[in-house]
Amino acid sequence: MTSSSSPSTYGASRARQHLLVFAALAVITAIEIAMTQASIAASLANALFLAFSLAKATLVAAFFMHLRDDSRIYTAIFLLPVVLVLAFSTLMLMSAGGH
Repeated sequence: MTSSSSPSTYGASRARQHLLVFAALAVITAIEIAMTQASIAASLANALFLAFSLAKATLVAAFFMHLRDDSRIYTAIFLLPVVLVLAFSTLMLMSAGGH
C-alpha cells in the first residue's frame, strides 16, 4: 500500500476539505452580516440573501450530507424541492415588490 492511498491520508484530506467548506460558510455568513449594516436596496439585498442561502445550502448538502459522493438520483431528489422553493420564493418577492 502506498502512502498516498493510506486511510490516514484520506482522513486528513477529508478533514482539510471540511475545514475549507467551513471557512467558505463562515465567509458567506460574514458577508451576509455585513450586508445588514450596509445601505443596499431591499430588492437587491433579498436577491443576494437568497443566492447566499442557496450557496450555503449547496455546500452543506454536498459535503456534510455527502451528496457529492452519492448517486446522482439522490442529488436530483434533493434538488427538486430546493429549486421549487427557490422559484416560489422568487415569485413571492417579485409580487411583493410593488406593494
